[in-house]
Amino acid sequence: MRTSARKALAALAIAVACAIGYFVWAKTKSPSFVSSLDAIPDGALLVATADVGVLRRSSVMAPLFSEGEVPGIGKVRDVCGFDPLEGITEVAMGIPAAGADGDFGLVASGLVDAESLLSCASKVIEARGGRPVVNPIGGFRTVRDSASRTSSAEIAVRDGGPILLGAGSYLRAMIDAAEGRLPRVSADLLHERLSREIGSGAVRVTVVLTPEQRRTLNEELTRGGAQGSPAASMIGLGLAVSVDARVGLSGVVVCDAAPSCGELGKVFDARRTSQVDDLVVRFVGAAPILERMKISSEGTRVSARVDMSAEEATGLVERLLLLRRALERQEALDSLEDKRPAPAPESSAAPPASASSAAPSAAAPTSASSATPSKKPTP
Repeated sequence: MRTSARKALAALAIAVACAIGYFVWAKTKSPSFVSSLDAIPDGALLVATADVGVLRRSSVMAPLFSEGEVPGIGKVRDVCGFDPLEGITEVAMGIPAAGADGDFGLVASGLVDAESLLSCASKVIEARGGRPVVNPIGGFRTVRDSASRTSSAEIAVRDGGPILLGAGSYLRAMIDAAEGRLPRVSADLLHERLSREIGSGAVRVTVVLTPEQRRTLNEELTRGGAQGSPAASMIGLGLAVSVDARVGLSGVVVCDAAPSCGELGKVFDARRTSQVDDLVVRFVGAAPILERMKISSEGTRVSARVDMSAEEATGLVERLLLLRRALERQEALDSLEDKRPAPAPESSAAPPASASSAAPSAAAPTSASSATPSKKPTP
């Protein structure tokens, strides 16, 4: 074999070896960017995602992204010197079907500087009188308030993202899912089906009921006098919000049987009609939207669809925010009222006797004559 041919084969072998080595390295290396859903473990009751970039650019949804404040501290930017969420492009939330009440996890993906975020979170904890503690877990680092007795929430982050917010075992499961050690919710067939049927959207939510939750729902309906309700046939539901020239809402409910789904569609449509005249619905400007909403049933699926102009959607969002603030103010007033000490009950009993009116002591004379010792008679 000629020398030039041998050199060419050697170069080819080196190139192939380098390519294989790079492929193996790329497969084993933790990715610098993880889709938010990749950090939600399988077995979720609820999964929600939001395209933050699209929502921030939308005039309709922009009010929802006002700069965050921490109660009692103020704006996060003032505490940290920057907004730690500026580089976030996607957010996801997961609620596990099994676990303690209140368990949930938040995931944020985008351009993330782990050191800066951990420093900012520590400053916020200290400003609230807490004691931040940073620990490594897998390829992540977490920060929590070790002085808090009311919350066990932790923030976990790695360079390049994602940012995770959760507590206890669920946060550990999120880290394992993000690093590929646990199955992810993206492998769930029913969540995937619901996600496909609601279509694309800047905000997307899917809910899958477990058999136990469906039994509980059926029992609740029976106790409420609605035995045999078609609502007991629900196995999952989804909602998508699209933000473009117009704002669209698309919803779907999946049932275990077509006849029940047909009946459920009629129930939903009757409910839609009855809510048009509701005072709160009219206050927030949702009555015309309900009037235009189309609800239909097909097989084991009930679908709902409506769209609105950007101006109509903006007015709806603004009124909902006003309603939320009013409810928050009322809740704060109720909380103050609960903390106010109750007035002392009026007593009908006679007041206790004072020292001056107490019965005289035998050792305390009551008059001058009794205070002077009597003289014995002279014999």
